[in-house]
Amino acid sequence: MKNKFLTGLLAAVSICLCSWTFTKNNISNTAIPTANAPSAIIGGWANGFTTFTQIVDAYDGRILGSTWQSGKYFKFTATGQDCEFYIMAKSQCSTYATQAKGTVSFDPGSTNSKGSFSVTATKAHYKGWGSVRVDRDATAAELKNNLSRKYYYRMDGEWLRIEPGAEPNDYTSSFKKVVN
Repeated sequence: MKNKFLTGLLAAVSICLCSWTFTKNNISNTAIPTANAPSAIIGGWANGFTTFTQIVDAYDGRILGSTWQSGKYFKFTATGQDCEFYIMAKSQCSTYATQAKGTVSFDPGSTNSKGSFSVTATKAHYKGWGSVRVDRDATAAELKNNLSRKYYYRMDGEWLRIEPGAEPNDYTSSFKKVVN
């Protein structure tokens, strides 16, 4: 009995020393700094865009679709752990999607109305169809250099404007809160 207790205690201490915690679907590193998210930001935020240019079949007049569609989604949690980012896009020649998961650290001074945060992607997957087919996980270099970055945000009424690397402006993408 004493050996089982000591073995369990040793395992618990080892896990704490490694600073890893187990979550329901993956392992997330708690050594990555996080900060509590402002309460108005917690939840899912979606953005979508489509061009009004339509492709029309010249022979029968059928509308074949628009030339470009895209969508983005951020999910913020209260602790900054297990956050998600998705981007999807579709053109006449290809469709792609990127799913990234990781942590978000809100900078000091961030409020419900404006601030900044840093995304540290811990895993991601690329998928693409059409002229080029892709179905793979992101490399460590892609996680660090392409998917982890600093964003700035501000609230405009019920819309959350999120801009990578700079203060939001009038042309910044607007995100609407979605029901989780």
